[in-house]
Amino acid sequence: MARRKGSRSSVEPSVTEQAANPAPSRSDRQSAALAALLTSLVWLALVGGALLVWRQPQPAAFQIQSPPATATPAPTATSKPMRVQVAGAVLAPGLFDMPAGARAGDAIAAAGGLAADADAAAINLARPLVDGEKLTAPTIRPARPGETASDSASPDLSDTRSGGLDLGGSILIDINAASAPELEALPAIGPVTAQAIVDYRMANGPFRSVEDIVFVKGIGPATLDKIRDLITTGQ
Repeated sequence: MARRKGSRSSVEPSVTEQAANPAPSRSDRQSAALAALLTSLVWLALVGGALLVWRQPQPAAFQIQSPPATATPAPTATSKPMRVQVAGAVLAPGLFDMPAGARAGDAIAAAGGLAADADAAAINLARPLVDGEKLTAPTIRPARPGETASDSASPDLSDTRSGGLDLGGSILIDINAASAPELEALPAIGPVTAQAIVDYRMANGPFRSVEDIVFVKGIGPATLDKIRDLITTGQ
């Protein structure tokens, strides 16, 4: 009887152990297999994606280059037109707008050209114009009694330079109308000073008195004393 009890007790632990650790069911085994499969698929996807990215050609690096610097031309100054007055022996005297760099000949052309009685030899057509100036075209000085036409048009320059020109006492040089060669007939007046007299009256208008001739460059009080009795303003 004692041996039987021992045998029974030795069997009971086995039954109890089996009850505590039941065998896994079929559904549990399926779930575990599915989880393993999903894990494998995820790893395969990651590995495949990595290989795909690694095998793709890398885009060529490029660098944006700035356009070459070009020299910007400096702005040019715009010259303003000039307004001059043309008077005297011209066909259409008046005010005229002349472009920068215009000459006296351009202003006379704008005024219709010289009149028939104009003294063309007394005008420096190449002289540059100045804004606001008055350009007066002189007329040919008419011959006075006892004076020939050749004397009126062009005096003897050789006598002038030697100081032996006889003006006849009553024949005066009109400094507002005489040409440069005629002005050279005066004592102490050479070609440069004679042209300066013509240029001055063209730029500033006629002389108001014989004393105004001292405003011309190269003529001073001493020269005025020598020619005072030989010139007139035509008034």
